[in-house]
Amino acid sequence: MSSLLQLLPFFEAVARLGSFTQAANQLGVTPPAVSQNIQALETRLGVRLFNRTSRSVRLSDEGKIFYRRVAPAMSQIDVAADDLRILRGQPSGLLRITLPQLAASLLVMPYLEEFQARYPEVQLELFTDDHFSDLVLGSFDAGIRMRAMLQKDMIAVPIDNGQRRVVIASPGYLAQRGVPLTPAALSEHNCLRYRFPGSGKFEPWYFRQNDEHLSLEVGGSLIFNEDRLIKDAALAGLGMTQRFRGTVQRELENGQLVEVLADYAGDSPGFFIYFPASRHMPLKLRVFVDFMREKQALQDMPQSAIAAP
Repeated sequence: MSSLLQLLPFFEAVARLGSFTQAANQLGVTPPAVSQNIQALETRLGVRLFNRTSRSVRLSDEGKIFYRRVAPAMSQIDVAADDLRILRGQPSGLLRITLPQLAASLLVMPYLEEFQARYPEVQLELFTDDHFSDLVLGSFDAGIRMRAMLQKDMIAVPIDNGQRRVVIASPGYLAQRGVPLTPAALSEHNCLRYRFPGSGKFEPWYFRQNDEHLSLEVGGSLIFNEDRLIKDAALAGLGMTQRFRGTVQRELENGQLVEVLADYAGDSPGFFIYFPASRHMPLKLRVFVDFMREKQALQDMPQSAIAAP
């Protein structure tokens, strides 16, 4: 009979991946072996840990409670193994990061090849989701978000200095509706707005005027929760919007979109990588944080914990 400790990796993998097959592939066993070990664990605990259907595997209420207790313990086992790796100076293992699509495109994807070349033993899994993801329930090592979206019990480390925001529209829209000369004039235009999926709040527009940073709430008839759709709407001449320059640079260069209010262009708050204050920072995460800060010309993260928001 397997010990409880031997059964836990099967539970953790299925809970994290939501699939017996994927858990089996990661653990290097067959799906029936995973199923048998989960059944053995449920029998030992006397509760059903997963709700199974032909299409999905999800934690039961009891399973969620158990997972919240088990995940930190499993993390500590990884920490112990990581401490041994530190002795030989080579980070390794699976590093799971949850982040919005924009952060992935602007901050991570341009440097993936270099990161893999520098740390070949680190497996990096990027889970893009504009909703706020629970690090524990999702078995994530860390997440990337803007500071305003972070929970108060998280350690937050800045990984960029903020992203330049530009107000843009198609030439056809501007020919029909005119060019705004000040941010206040946006009230006369149809502004394409973004609503955060998690909080339901509208994304403010950021400007800089007389060396002061301003944020402005705008109005309009179209609302989206995906950046790509906002850009498509702007290209179609349905309104003007404010986006990160990096996401519309190509369209600005080829003339499909035109920047307005350039004299008022401001930066949005920067992105932070965050993780629980109570969690030890493994070497694989530390080198990722330092790498990201290096790419944005920020100093290495200090040994002491960065203050949580």
